[in-house]
Amino acid sequence: MERKRQPKRAGEKQPACNFSGGFNLIELMIAMAIAGLVLTVVYATFGSQLRTHVGQQMTVEIQQSIRAAFTLMQHDIRMAGYDATWRDENNDGSHDFRDSDLIDNDCDGRADAADPGRDEAGDLARFTAAGAHYLQFRLDRARNSDFCDSEDRIGFGFSTTRDRNRDGVADAGAAPLGRSVGAGGLQPLAENFQAVAFGYAFDDDHGAALPDGEIDTNGRNIIWAYDSNADGLLDTLLDSNADGLVDSADDLDGNGRIDDAALTPAVPISRIRAVQIWLLARTRSPLRDHLDTDTYVAGDKVLSFADHYKRELLTTVVNCRNLGLR
Repeated sequence: MERKRQPKRAGEKQPACNFSGGFNLIELMIAMAIAGLVLTVVYATFGSQLRTHVGQQMTVEIQQSIRAAFTLMQHDIRMAGYDATWRDENNDGSHDFRDSDLIDNDCDGRADAADPGRDEAGDLARFTAAGAHYLQFRLDRARNSDFCDSEDRIGFGFSTTRDRNRDGVADAGAAPLGRSVGAGGLQPLAENFQAVAFGYAFDDDHGAALPDGEIDTNGRNIIWAYDSNADGLLDTLLDSNADGLVDSADDLDGNGRIDDAALTPAVPISRIRAVQIWLLARTRSPLRDHLDTDTYVAGDKVLSFADHYKRELLTTVVNCRNLGLR
């Protein structure tokens, strides 16, 4: 049965409606402000994490560059002086070449001595350049009993187009480290290097005709030096204060270069028996959240920066096991 609607009485008020149909303007503005704050925090967190990720990726890149460069450099330098036909007939640690008497075995324009079958004095396969920022040496890569082939000479350093004043610091901030074979120019080996440097240890025993097969020391520490003027003589010390470390304290005059102490007497580069390598690499781009205020010592260079590039400095020592070390 249909219920009849009661007629509205005169003066009777309609009941108030309890249903709200939406937000008012103030509530909407508050909600938007809260959402904006949340989005700002999310965006800032995302941006920070993204920068951290990019920075970590670039750090890995420079570590891989250094690792790749070290691997090849160590392999090549360790083989300096390698001769496939080498033998030590007298068991005295000297290089005796197989049937090479009276032959210019190492391409210096002098015939090798006939007796007892070894090279003439000081004529061993050796380093041909031993600068603070560039080195070159010979080995018998062709395995044909001499060191005269183009491929028998290997060098490392920056090319002159990347380091015009040959100070071991890349002119444009960073450059590829180069490797040369023979008369060819330096070819890129790895990227993003800012500085490269070398130091050399030797077995000279004060000019002895036949050194003892041990790297020379100052009584406590290995002597590291380099050839400052490309005359074939190690003449400048890296550990100027003889404390066993190559560091900023060795820059005695504070000019940013370790060149204050002479090696006396100078030592022929044919007596080199080990090489210390310094490689300073930097990220390909600056990192906004990073400020580099460190001081780096790379061989004879003391370097300081105040920028946003991240850098890695690594050093290693390579013994030249084919050059008479016991």
